[in-house]
Amino acid sequence: MPLAQRLRPGVPIGFLGSLLVGIGATSNGFSFNPDGWGVGPIAVVAQAVDRTTGNALVLLGCLTLCLAWLMLVPRPGDRLPGWLWVLWAAPLLIVPPVMSGDPFLYADLGWIMTHGGNPYVDVLGSFGGPFAPFVDEFWAGHGVAYPPLALEVNRLAAQLGGMHPHWGVIAQRVPAVIGLGLIATYLPRLADQLGLDRQWASWLGLLNPIAIVHLIGGAHNDTLMAGVVVFALWLSVQQVPRVSASLVLAPIVIGIAMALKQQAGLAVIAAAGLPVAAALAPLPHLHRIAVLGWRTAVAAVVALVTFVAISLGTGLGFGWTRWISEMGRARTLTLSVAISDAFAWTGHDLTGAANTVFAVLAVGGVAALLVLRPERPLEVTAWGSLLVLGIGQALHPWYLGLSLALLALLPLGRTAARWVVFGTIGYLVGYCVNNLYNVPVLPSIAAGVLVAGGALALMVARGERPTRLG
Repeated sequence: MPLAQRLRPGVPIGFLGSLLVGIGATSNGFSFNPDGWGVGPIAVVAQAVDRTTGNALVLLGCLTLCLAWLMLVPRPGDRLPGWLWVLWAAPLLIVPPVMSGDPFLYADLGWIMTHGGNPYVDVLGSFGGPFAPFVDEFWAGHGVAYPPLALEVNRLAAQLGGMHPHWGVIAQRVPAVIGLGLIATYLPRLADQLGLDRQWASWLGLLNPIAIVHLIGGAHNDTLMAGVVVFALWLSVQQVPRVSASLVLAPIVIGIAMALKQQAGLAVIAAAGLPVAAALAPLPHLHRIAVLGWRTAVAAVVALVTFVAISLGTGLGFGWTRWISEMGRARTLTLSVAISDAFAWTGHDLTGAANTVFAVLAVGGVAALLVLRPERPLEVTAWGSLLVLGIGQALHPWYLGLSLALLALLPLGRTAARWVVFGTIGYLVGYCVNNLYNVPVLPSIAAGVLVAGGALALMVARGERPTRLG
């Protein structure tokens, strides 16, 4: 079937999915303020949608978006509309944050910053103001581990929204839209320069339901970080007179991204290695490791110096290090929590031990990728970014935004592509079940696996098709 014919149902179905999510997210039942959202144009709708209905609409909308996404898997010769992500994101632009209270924290951080406070010292909610009633009680009275530039962005966004209780929060979506716009602009361009399929790259890295629901709907600061990293990698393969794009300019941009979210730092491997990847292939293995090693070290120093300069320049320094352990308080959909829950009958909390084991395995995995695949720096960075998520004490869907954009640039075989695509769907659904219905981690993971497995089975049952997924 020609793409034009497949677009006709796929495009509106995706828009419908986003619309359902947006309507559901307006429910006062999601508000951390007992009085509901209470302000802004969304208040009327918020009163009409109870929490039970809101849960159902958000879950149904996510499933609908997944269906639309799978309907548009690109085939050879397909050209997906560049505006499609804008259309799908549109219903989520002015609704309250979807399945997350983070943007309320961002706005409160902006309020604290505007009034001369230091969020690494002055904890959430401590300055009162219009956003304090909306701060999740779980985080109120605690600091944040966001780096300084992220806090400056929060301050600017809150000021852009006039410190209004509704618009000051909605304005936190502006950086997210800019971030996804950067991905939309530079991901396909980078795919072209690497000789890869730009349509597949856009489909997987830009149109995936996690990007729409969480990166835009959730208005997370990870989105801007991911967009800046993609721009940095595109920059790394450009020819710039009198300065090294891969060892100077791109690492500077990565340092800026690190000041938005620290895990961007892993991208120095790809930035340093992409321009010389073809030249590395014929070299002896140890020589390949040495070349990638010194180039990565130089890029890492430049990125780190940039990160330090921004941290000191803001006057906030490194106070975020005090609050790193805070993330572990939230029991999210991680393997560590799943293992701990599975062995809860022993009477011992194994979360900490499991976190340590997975952190060691993740570091070992990244090291192994560097040693075994030095001629494939983008592959090291993409898969390494997933492994690095294992080091953290918490895992949320929006953490996967950068990883999916990077994986979209790899020549994935059918099996790997299926794992990535249906893993994305499974994790989205599992998170919905956990977040919306307060279902424990293990059953939530099981629900995600069941839905993703069913979707894969249906696709396989349809027979062989000329796409990456079959």
